[in-house]
Amino acid sequence: MPTTFILASESEIRKKILLDAGFKFDSHKPLIDEEKLKSENRSLTPINLSVMLAKEKAQSVSKMFPDKHVIGGDQICLLGSEIFSKPKTASKAIENLQKLSGREHFQISGLAIVFNGNVVHEKHYKAVLKMRDLSLEEIQEYVEKDDPLMSSGSYKYESLGKDLFEYIKGDPYVIQGLPLEAIKNFFK
Repeated sequence: MPTTFILASESEIRKKILLDAGFKFDSHKPLIDEEKLKSENRSLTPINLSVMLAKEKAQSVSKMFPDKHVIGGDQICLLGSEIFSKPKTASKAIENLQKLSGREHFQISGLAIVFNGNVVHEKHYKAVLKMRDLSLEEIQEYVEKDDPLMSSGSYKYESLGKDLFEYIKGDPYVIQGLPLEAIKNFFK
C-alpha cells in the first residue's frame, strides 16, 4: 500500500502492525500530557475517553504535518467500571492481573484520523476477553517473562499474553491497540 501517513505514537507494536500490513508511514511522538488529559476528563465514559485521547494525539502531531493524514490511537482496558492503565511496575502488573484472573473484561481502542487539524475519522472498537483463572505463581512468572509494564491491562496479547486467555471475542488488533481493518478501509 503506497499511502504515506504519520502515526502519532512511538508504540513498537502499533508500528509493527502497520509495517506487517504493508503500510508506508512515519511516526512521531504525540505532544500531549496524557495523564493530565485523563485527570481533566474523568467524567467521560471509557469509550469517549479513548476516542478523545486518540484525537488529541493525532491533532497534536497534525500541527507539524498538516499535509499528511495523522493516525492517533488510544487503548483502555476496562473491568466493570475500573480502567486499567499501564502498570509501570511489576507489583502493579501483578495486582492488575490478579483482578483480571478468571474474569471477562474489555479492551477498547479509540481511533482518530486527522488531516490538516481536522478530524476525518473517529470511532471506538471493542474486544471482549476472558482471562483464565491464574495462580499468583503463574501471574508472577508471566510478568517476569513478558515484562508488560507499559501494556494496557498488564499483558502483551501480541506476545506471551495470548496464553492467559480462555477466549476472546473481537479483533486481535483491537486488543493490541490499533484497529487495523478500520485503517485499511479508510485508505482504500
